[in-house]
Amino acid sequence: MINPAQINTSVIERFSRLQANHRLAHAYLLVGPADCGKTQTALSLAQLVNCESEKSQACGECEACRKIASGNHPDVHVIGNDEMDSIKIEDIRFILSRVQLMAYEGRTKVFIIRNIELMTTDAANALLKTLEEPAANTLMILTTSTKESNLDTIISRCHIVKFFPSSINRIVKLLTDEGLNGQDARFLAHYSQGCLGQTRKLIQQEIIILRRKVLDEMLLNRQNDSFLKDLSSNPQETTQALRLLLSFFRDVILLKSGVSKAELAHQGSLTEVERFAARSLEDLDLIIRQIVQTKELVDEKLNVKMSLSLLREHIWGN
Repeated sequence: MINPAQINTSVIERFSRLQANHRLAHAYLLVGPADCGKTQTALSLAQLVNCESEKSQACGECEACRKIASGNHPDVHVIGNDEMDSIKIEDIRFILSRVQLMAYEGRTKVFIIRNIELMTTDAANALLKTLEEPAANTLMILTTSTKESNLDTIISRCHIVKFFPSSINRIVKLLTDEGLNGQDARFLAHYSQGCLGQTRKLIQQEIIILRRKVLDEMLLNRQNDSFLKDLSSNPQETTQALRLLLSFFRDVILLKSGVSKAELAHQGSLTEVERFAARSLEDLDLIIRQIVQTKELVDEKLNVKMSLSLLREHIWGN
């Protein structure tokens, strides 16, 4: 289903004007951070070019719009998934086999290829043929979070549409409207770097519970050997814990630099933020460098138990 809150309305308005002036190109590359709404916007664009109403924007209610929203429209195809699996040549051949066919129901055949940086070399080369020889009434919408990771030959054949993170206040309002308390909403808005889709994943991962546990154990409990032992045995959770600590100490540095408390991410831990802000910049730099070093050890799949213990000692001032 399409989530209206994750649609980039400015992009939709731009495409609406292009369509009204008969200036739509055949291929676009949507570029922006992961979970910033690129796929949801691409599906909304598919609705726009196939909507049965005569409105300047998709109505969302006609049969075509409903089928696209439910993933059942025969002329709208989505390649790629949230699991970040590689896109193989067989996936692109599926597109090639349908590009030259007449549309079954819609005015425009739409092919959405997500995360094109995950295409194999063979798949990327196969896609070039379609981009070089576009079929009539066909719209190709590609997405990527890292433009530089893609072939220049593919990028040069697409019109680039850049996505930017949403404002913190917008995400806070959306989350509080859904029932989340203000402190947690502000933390998620900052921690997700302004990507609403990422906040959904973080909520499912119970990041708010993990945040409190990590801060309690690392900042308030010096005798936490069992916690460090359990943490070091789980690389994924260790990575998340280190990211949380970096986020916390970012707030500490911001407060120490004169930023208002209201602008900080960790509203529920202001007492701890203020306490650490009283430490010297040298101490804080040492803590942050130890967090980064520990994260590098995790990335290299090395044992981090000793590094976590050293981080604890830095945090406690020894």
